[in-house]
Amino acid sequence: MIRNELREMISLAERLSAVGEPAVLATLFSANGSSYRPLGSMMLGGPSSALTVGGVSGGCLEEYVARRGRALTEQQPAVMLSFESAADAFQPGVPSLGCGGSIEVLVERFTPDHLAFLRQVAAAHERDDASAAVCEIDVSAQPAMKVKRTLLTSGVPMMSLAPLLKQLIERAMSRERSIEGPIGAERGAMVHYIPPLVRLVVLGAGNDAQPLCTLAHSLGWHVSIADRRTRMATRNRFPEADHIVADDWWKAIESITFTERTAVVAMTHNVADDAEILPLLAERPAAYVGVLGPEHRRRWLIDNAESGTLPESFQQRLRGPVGLDLGERSASGIAVSIVSEILAELNGRNAKPLYLEGGAARAAESPRVATADNL
Repeated sequence: MIRNELREMISLAERLSAVGEPAVLATLFSANGSSYRPLGSMMLGGPSSALTVGGVSGGCLEEYVARRGRALTEQQPAVMLSFESAADAFQPGVPSLGCGGSIEVLVERFTPDHLAFLRQVAAAHERDDASAAVCEIDVSAQPAMKVKRTLLTSGVPMMSLAPLLKQLIERAMSRERSIEGPIGAERGAMVHYIPPLVRLVVLGAGNDAQPLCTLAHSLGWHVSIADRRTRMATRNRFPEADHIVADDWWKAIESITFTERTAVVAMTHNVADDAEILPLLAERPAAYVGVLGPEHRRRWLIDNAESGTLPESFQQRLRGPVGLDLGERSASGIAVSIVSEILAELNGRNAKPLYLEGGAARAAESPRVATADNL
């Protein structure tokens, strides 16, 4: 799930609740083998296929899940739907998966408690630390199924939780991924890992910053746009940005939140501006810091930083040129290149094609990236 999907789900849920229309909440509860979406992905289905937000697959199951879920939850509050790959499918009329795995989707009759939970999850996606959305099921009273949902954030004690559930949560948080498992003879749980918010800080509000803002927004990132030019850093030019500031560089950067999950891209197209900016960034936390332009420009900026020598550690992690070598020089292409490099850095990947041997493995080595001279 990403921030944008959750906002759309909450908006649809509020509209349906206001007019008393029924809905179902579907959650990807377990997966064996490949699945298009991660565990914990959710979908809200209204009374028609046109009123569906979110997803539990790549689009091949959503209409069936909403339609079948609505019919089944008229009699009971929750059901579990199972789906197999095409080679293993055996249920007439039930769509199969195209990714070669099998999944289970929990479908519940939507209630006001679900709306409150979605709001909690949406708030968790705005946090700068990790959270866990826990979904427990109890099938001891079949055919009825009991479902309990809990949102855990940092600082919330887990002493009252059952030992197996506590272990499952701790494993999900340490591995930084959603997992599912048994927590009793007839009880199971899915722990949806919600990572800290990714923040993108774009320093420079030129035309090439616009597609970068749009692309980052589509990924659910928090986007800050800053520029000393008031005519450039405006809501009209960056309608999808979360934070826009037009001020001198010191005040602008002071107004922005920086975390260990922040990516910073300086794209002012002005060496004097960049020479002023870099020392202001040197001591701030960030997962990625890059400056637009060729390598010799980065070297010049390091040697001519406005307030003196930049720390060696900062010099070594400063990217310039920024982005992966995709061979595309348009503003939109450069945005894709930059975002791709940031994603590789955040996820600890080396950004090589997945079809190459070992490309899909979760390698532990430091990310290795190609770069291109962007102007």
